[in-house]
Amino acid sequence: MIDLSTAGSIPIHAHGDVSRGAHTDERSRHMPIHNWMLALAICLMVISPRIASGEDTDTPLAGQPHQTEIFGQEIHVPPRDRRHVTAINMGMNWIPDGPKRLELLPFGALFIWHNWEEENRRFRGTISGVFNDIQYQHGLSSTSPWFAAMTFENVIIPFGRYEYVEGQAIKDVDLQWNYFFAGMGFGYRTSVSPGFQDNVVEVSLTYEPGYRWFDRSSKTSQNFTVPQNTYEGRVHARLRVDKFERNLMELLHHGVAFGGDAIYGHRSQWRQWGDPEFETPDNHDDPTFMLASFYAALAGKVPFVPTERHRLVVTMYGGIGKNLDRFSTFRLPGRPTGYEWEALSRPLIPGVAFNELFPRKYAIANLTYRYEALFFLYPYIRGTWSAIERARFNGDGSIRNQVDMLPAVGGGIVSGAPWGSQIEINYSYNFGIYRDRHGPKLGGNSVVVFWSKLL
Repeated sequence: MIDLSTAGSIPIHAHGDVSRGAHTDERSRHMPIHNWMLALAICLMVISPRIASGEDTDTPLAGQPHQTEIFGQEIHVPPRDRRHVTAINMGMNWIPDGPKRLELLPFGALFIWHNWEEENRRFRGTISGVFNDIQYQHGLSSTSPWFAAMTFENVIIPFGRYEYVEGQAIKDVDLQWNYFFAGMGFGYRTSVSPGFQDNVVEVSLTYEPGYRWFDRSSKTSQNFTVPQNTYEGRVHARLRVDKFERNLMELLHHGVAFGGDAIYGHRSQWRQWGDPEFETPDNHDDPTFMLASFYAALAGKVPFVPTERHRLVVTMYGGIGKNLDRFSTFRLPGRPTGYEWEALSRPLIPGVAFNELFPRKYAIANLTYRYEALFFLYPYIRGTWSAIERARFNGDGSIRNQVDMLPAVGGGIVSGAPWGSQIEINYSYNFGIYRDRHGPKLGGNSVVVFWSKLL
């Protein structure tokens, strides 16, 4: 599944929201890029105080007015209303030697956020056509913390999708599969410190009836048993806690956030499906499944450094499930991730193509160092540790599940851009991912360019 949810980085004037081993010479060819990214970050740290006024002023916060001086010119940033946002997000993910269909993948979506606080109503939508994710909440009264919730999610992709094992495409399991879910339920929402409009504790419980349908493609093996079209009902429990201050570029500045999702699903019409040669994840006929995921994030000053320009950001993600198959399991990383309060819950693992991994359990931790070179310019470096279940080949060519470590390093820059927009450029190298360079090799690069603008 290609999930194109991109409700993360929002512009400056918008919301904020068949060898198995790796050869040393293969990795060493990419190390100069790592050194280049580190050198760029250090260079910006050294020269930026001279570019700016030289004074250590407080970091401007999202939505707040800010006045500073650059090149002797007075700069004034007016306040803005972060409760109402319509933004377009577009980007490109380039993975050299990556999955063939995903090696160069454009993505984009329309992001809409409205928070009518006086009416106790909220709407959040990520709309791209092939993928749409919509949430609407209506308070039981203008002051009640309790609300009725409605949700809608769908994926409709008019061509087959196969899976990847150790960087190799398993085309025999190519299949068209789509779905939609429309849910209703209730929840509780209350504001918390530091008191911005996205600082809340929110709990909800919804029932999400939906439908899944399947079809062969021209590549599907004759031995592949197509799953049966079916009604699927899901009970979805959800928790979001956000106590973050965000800076002018909507990046996490100070605070904490955490939450998670738990889903119980049942399919009314289900049967044994799949190909005997591709048994991973389980292609069983159990009609019920369960999964749970969590996330946590923490941001603050670098210890023993007095200035606010230096920040450390830690994000952690995990998930586990039972009776999960190809169509109910987790998909990593799934989408470009961002810093808006709901997008923050999406797992971040650098150097992996959209939905390339489909584990039944995973754990991910990211440590990011970020520097405020200018009030609109933020270079960063990031290290990632992850333990992820993935499909691997046995010696006889059969496939098994195995938990592997996928460490990664990288860096990038987030900056204001012309016409009141925002751009992020990121490079990552994942040491544990398999890439197809005349046979699978460990280690691969990725470059992501992400642009967003308020409409």
